[in-house]
Amino acid sequence: MTTLIDSPSFSANEIYELQQTDAVEGAASGASFGGIGVSNQPHQQLANRTALLKQRQDVNIGSIAVLQAFMAGFTGSLQANGYIQIPVTDVSRGAIAAIIQWGYYALPQVGIPLDTEYPVTWPLRFPNAILTPPLATNVYFQTGGRNTAASAVSWNATGGIFVLDVPNSSYGAFLGNEKSNGFSWLAIGF
Repeated sequence: MTTLIDSPSFSANEIYELQQTDAVEGAASGASFGGIGVSNQPHQQLANRTALLKQRQDVNIGSIAVLQAFMAGFTGSLQANGYIQIPVTDVSRGAIAAIIQWGYYALPQVGIPLDTEYPVTWPLRFPNAILTPPLATNVYFQTGGRNTAASAVSWNATGGIFVLDVPNSSYGAFLGNEKSNGFSWLAIGF
């Protein structure tokens, strides 16, 4: 049994309609429509369209799989101390995940002595590096007119040390009129 060989192509509004006066003509050397014959022409055109649609569908299925894999790279934990990973193709490093982490270090409305250090463990270890020094901001409970600064003093892939400090105060003084509820922090890396 001989079969039509489809070739992915699309001809808009061009499916041949058999006419009443068309003689039955099958495939043969010298037959019309390039040798497939008038009776096979509409079948060939529909087979070609079907092959084209199948080819496009296969591409779409592959694209969907790529998008699903890309979306799976977005992970995170949207908690008070949380993170989000964002897949990135870095121009010099290739495929990596940018990581943004944040958190809150709660304090029970305490007075702040100078240079009090507070250790923080990141919710997720940075696999490579931290891009910028972590940021921090004090959350006031009470202020006596001085600004308490929250700063990162050291950091690595697993955590950082933050300090709450009141600028322009004598070293070692306990500043009971400056009280903090804690501090928020932000770290960005990959």
